[in-house]
Amino acid sequence: MFKQSIFKILKFVGSLSISAVIIYFLFKNQDPVKLIQEIQMVDGKWVFFSMIFGSWAIVNRGLRWVVLIDALGYTSSKWNSVSAVAFSYFTNLFLPRAGEISRCTALNQAERIPVDKLFGTIIIERVIDFIFLFVLIFLTMIFKFNEIFNFYLKISSQQNGSFSYVNIIQLVSIVLILLLIFIVAKKYLQKTSFYVKIKEFIFGIQIGFKSIKNIKNKLSFWFHTFSIWIMYFLMTYICFFCMEETSNLTAGDGLFLLVLGGIGMVIPTPGGIGSYHAIMMIGLSVLGVGTIYLGEGGDPSNPALLFPTIVHIAQTLVALITGSIGLLILFLSKKKTNVTSN
Repeated sequence: MFKQSIFKILKFVGSLSISAVIIYFLFKNQDPVKLIQEIQMVDGKWVFFSMIFGSWAIVNRGLRWVVLIDALGYTSSKWNSVSAVAFSYFTNLFLPRAGEISRCTALNQAERIPVDKLFGTIIIERVIDFIFLFVLIFLTMIFKFNEIFNFYLKISSQQNGSFSYVNIIQLVSIVLILLLIFIVAKKYLQKTSFYVKIKEFIFGIQIGFKSIKNIKNKLSFWFHTFSIWIMYFLMTYICFFCMEETSNLTAGDGLFLLVLGGIGMVIPTPGGIGSYHAIMMIGLSVLGVGTIYLGEGGDPSNPALLFPTIVHIAQTLVALITGSIGLLILFLSKKKTNVTSN
């Protein structure tokens, strides 16, 4: 138990350190006063709409969770389910990957549904969300291939003075060498905890697909699933109009940044701080907005850095507001449940 606590503390300190280092390098040449002034100059109504879409995605997650819980033979209040999801977003701001635990524990306290059963539904959600993310990554690679390839050419020319096919040969060689190492070391990898976790995740995917068959209201499940990702798209795309530099970006550009933002949030940093900003900045530079912030030579007024800062602040406020409201609702519901049981 003591070792687990130490590991959790080290894990949190590590993720916080990663965020701190990224934020330092991104903002070290940024004038804080000027940054605040630039944020104040954006068109706030579009940011407000982004917050509405972000809030609705949380509601969709909560309502979809009700459908999954119902498939297990339990009944959950829509208010409590949505509140637990909101509280999980709130928790993730401070403790990466702790949202799932707090979400299940909070609903267990309010509804008396077994925690292990609730964790089962989380696996199903994870499977579906990963599939959607991978599909979006695939579509982005197709529709934005030229931009991604041109970005690679840009980086290569900066490093070597000019681009040549030697770069491609080097890249392919590295991939082949890594593949060869994997084949040779496969027997040893199978004994590692990482390999076991990957195997368990794949097994979880199979269980997740089988569990979907037991869902009674499939129409509602898929409606909320698609709605979640539509809201994610809209909360990024709508913010394009809050800044002149991004106002000419297209829906395809919004899809591209949605994928990058999703990857940035998957990286284990508190609330995606740092990782989200960095990967979105790179994506915007690919689209011709701003530049990659490279230390002393960077632009102290960089729209590629300002945009993700605005979006992240907006969605952090959503998590804080909805999470606080959700915590209050769950507290009152738990109190009511305790009175009823007594």
